[in-house]
Amino acid sequence: MICSVYEDKVIGKIPEEICVQMLEQYQNEQKALEQQVQELSERMSAVRQDEQDIEEFIHRLKKYTDVQELTREMCLELIEYITVDEFVRYSSAPREIHIYYKLLDKPLKDRRNLFIDEN
Repeated sequence: MICSVYEDKVIGKIPEEICVQMLEQYQNEQKALEQQVQELSERMSAVRQDEQDIEEFIHRLKKYTDVQELTREMCLELIEYITVDEFVRYSSAPREIHIYYKLLDKPLKDRRNLFIDEN
């Protein structure tokens, strides 16, 4: 395409301004497509990683299909961390407990954010 536009410009079929405009448009389109390909590649990589993580988690769970009691070993292998909501005085509502599983939930970058300093 670039060659034919250049040839048409040299022959005089297309004015130089239009030729330059077409080439710039083509280059911008190429850059946008390259960026789109990069984004799709990153998404695909993330999906593949998620699939691997899920397979690994299922593999770990299969070891504990018929357990009667939660053990320390099971917690260390399956659970990333647990958060417990704040205790509200004079409230009968139970506190919520959130369990974040390894390989399934996104890990915290900084676990210090879990604690709120009320001082």
